[in-house]
Amino acid sequence: MTQRDYYEVLGIPKGSPEDEIKKAYRKLAMQYHPDVTKEDPKVAEEKFKEVSEAYEVLVDEKKRKLYDQYGHAGVSSQFQDGSFNWNDFSHYGDLRDIFGDSGGFGNIFDMLFGRQQRSGGRDARMDLEITLDDAYKGVKRRITVPKFDNCPKCSGTGAKDGKVVTCPECKGTGQVRTVQRSGFGQFVQVGPCRRCRGTGRSSTDACPDCSGRGKVQRTSHIDIDIPAGVETGSRLRVQGAGEIGGPGEPNGDLYVVIHVKPHPQYAREGPDLIVEFPITFAQAALGAEIEIPTMDKKAKVNLPAGTQSETVFRLRGSGMPILRTSSHGDLYVRVKIKVPEKLNQEQKDILKRFAEIEAENRGILGKFKKKK
Repeated sequence: MTQRDYYEVLGIPKGSPEDEIKKAYRKLAMQYHPDVTKEDPKVAEEKFKEVSEAYEVLVDEKKRKLYDQYGHAGVSSQFQDGSFNWNDFSHYGDLRDIFGDSGGFGNIFDMLFGRQQRSGGRDARMDLEITLDDAYKGVKRRITVPKFDNCPKCSGTGAKDGKVVTCPECKGTGQVRTVQRSGFGQFVQVGPCRRCRGTGRSSTDACPDCSGRGKVQRTSHIDIDIPAGVETGSRLRVQGAGEIGGPGEPNGDLYVVIHVKPHPQYAREGPDLIVEFPITFAQAALGAEIEIPTMDKKAKVNLPAGTQSETVFRLRGSGMPILRTSSHGDLYVRVKIKVPEKLNQEQKDILKRFAEIEAENRGILGKFKKKK
C-alpha cells in the first residue's frame, strides 16, 4: 500500500516549524483518542498510528531532513525493522502531556499495546442520548450494565467443585512457546495456553453454573463522566464492562456511543452553534442593541442601521466546548426581520405615511417602476 505524505497526514505545509507540527499532532491525537473517537476503534488505531509515525519523523530534525530529501525511503533505515512500529516511537512524553497521567494516557497506551494483542471477551456497545446542555457542560450519568463476578459455585476456578490441577500443557505457566523456523532463522512466539486459557490450571469437569468460565453475570450500575464538547457519535470506553472472558482472560470493554438530541433553538456544526433571532423593522432600519441568549449567559449584539434580514453576526467563543481543550467554538446569530401580522390604527397611519415618503423619494422600489 502506498504511504501517504507525512505533511499531508498531519495537515501541515512543508517547512512548518516545530510548534506547528506539535499543534497538528496534538489535534489529531485527541481526535483519535479511543475513549471519544467517532471512528470505528480499529480504524482509529490505524489512523493514530499513521499520525504518530508522521510526527515521529517530522518533529525529529535529522529524520525530517532525510525525509525531505529522499521521502519514505530516506527514513526507513531509521526504523528497527525497516518500517515504523511502536517500538520506534520515542515521544511518549508528548502523549503524556496531551492526555495527562490519568485515564487518557493509559487508554492510549492500552490501545497501542494492550488490546491489539489481548485475547478475552468481546467488546459491547450501548447507546446513550443526552441533551445539548449536557454536551455543553459535561455531565455524569449512571448506566446499568452487566457485571461479571467470580462464580460462587467454583470460586472462580471454572472447575466443578473447584478442583483444579496444574495444566500439563504449559506446566502451570499459562503460556506456551511456539518456534517457527525458516531459511532466515527462527521466529519465537509466546501466547496464552489454549488448554487452560492462560490460567495455568485445568480440570476434568467444567463448572455447570458458569460453563467453565469462572465468572457469572450480574447487573451493575456504573457512573460515567461525559466530557464537555462530545458530539453525536463520540465513544466513551468503560474497561472490563463488555462480554465475559474465559478463565485468566480479561472481559471485553463497553463502548458508550453518545447521541446528542436536537435543540429547539440552536443548530450545531462541530464546535459552532447557529441561532436565528427575530428583530423588528424599526431595529433593522434604525439600528439597535439586542440581547442574545447563549448556552450559559446573555451576550449583546449591536445592529448597525440598515441591517438586512439574514445578516449573520459572529460571537467568538460562545459556541460549544472543544473536547479536551479549554477552547470554545463560535456562536453565529442570523437575524430575521419579523413582519407584524396585526397593526393598530396608529401603526397603520405611520406606515402609510412612510410609504408615501418612500414613493415621493422613489425609495428602494423606484428603480422597478416602468419608464414612460
